[in-house]
Amino acid sequence: MVKEDIPVSEFRRILRHFERELNVQNQSGCCCGVTVSQCHALMELALKDNVTMNELSGRLHLDKSTVSRTVDNLVQIGLVEREIPAMNRRTTRVSLSESGRSVCKTINEGNDRYYMEALRAIPHSNLADFLKGFEALVNGMMRLNKR
Repeated sequence: MVKEDIPVSEFRRILRHFERELNVQNQSGCCCGVTVSQCHALMELALKDNVTMNELSGRLHLDKSTVSRTVDNLVQIGLVEREIPAMNRRTTRVSLSESGRSVCKTINEGNDRYYMEALRAIPHSNLADFLKGFEALVNGMMRLNKR
């Protein structure tokens, strides 16, 4: 049950605008000839490289077949390398290639510039509270979605 003193409808209105703006940024921020899905996979590999396909699926919250197709495309364009260890041939490990690291760097730099400018809309004295509250919201959503 939603408390009546929480402005849920106003929050949802703002969230819809945020989602649209985020979609625009995702489309333009994932440059370098990769799709948004590929961009997310690259960014996860930039955070933790040389992971199993199962690990990457879990981190992206996608099924293994979807991640496998995404990784296949990234391997074909030379941004990701795939390895099947001799000790356990049932496992596939993936990591960024040098080109993949370069693309991640370009994407991160562009997104950093964009969000740095966007965050300037928040008074500096409120920024720490905003980030803390935003993180709490995301954590609450993840809890509801059981992730």
